[in-house]
Amino acid sequence: MKKYRLSALALLLGTLAIVGCSSLAYAGELLAPGEPIASPLNDKRWQRVSGQAVHFFPTVILHSSRETEAGKTERSTDTIDLTGDLNGRIVYHVTSLFDYAAGTLVNTGHQVFSGTVSGGEPVLLLDDNFIFTVDLNNGDTLGKVFLTRTLTGTRTQCRLTVTGTGFDAQGNGLADYSGYCRHYGRE
Repeated sequence: MKKYRLSALALLLGTLAIVGCSSLAYAGELLAPGEPIASPLNDKRWQRVSGQAVHFFPTVILHSSRETEAGKTERSTDTIDLTGDLNGRIVYHVTSLFDYAAGTLVNTGHQVFSGTVSGGEPVLLLDDNFIFTVDLNNGDTLGKVFLTRTLTGTRTQCRLTVTGTGFDAQGNGLADYSGYCRHYGRE
């Protein structure tokens, strides 16, 4: 099951409908697979971004694993490298809810991106609203990422859709991302 948890992030890095998730109502709506998050309010300051992600499953630090009636809950720290318009690394503190009866995995938690956006100066961006869903039967993965809180650097926001694309020979999860980012003035 470890490989599915990886694909869920970047998998930074088969979509399941998630209904009634209050954090998503705040951060944005779930869309159909492959459909990018719409440019907020058609604001022309938002720019399209895209690229790839590698989720390093072999180096995951598993903090806890607890059996539940439906499956299990795991908490871990993972790293994901992004290339493309976002270039840097994500430290991903994730809670993974496995439901074996339903054949689903849902990942939520916190992640921090350290790197550059569209060639700008380095930033640290926090996301505490992301959600990744995985169909455990076929591995299909879809994620919504909301890097909307700037911790350092120029105020920047990014809203991304992440689609899992498989695994490399080392067991790392691979994904494509696309969406929109914007910079707000000076630091």
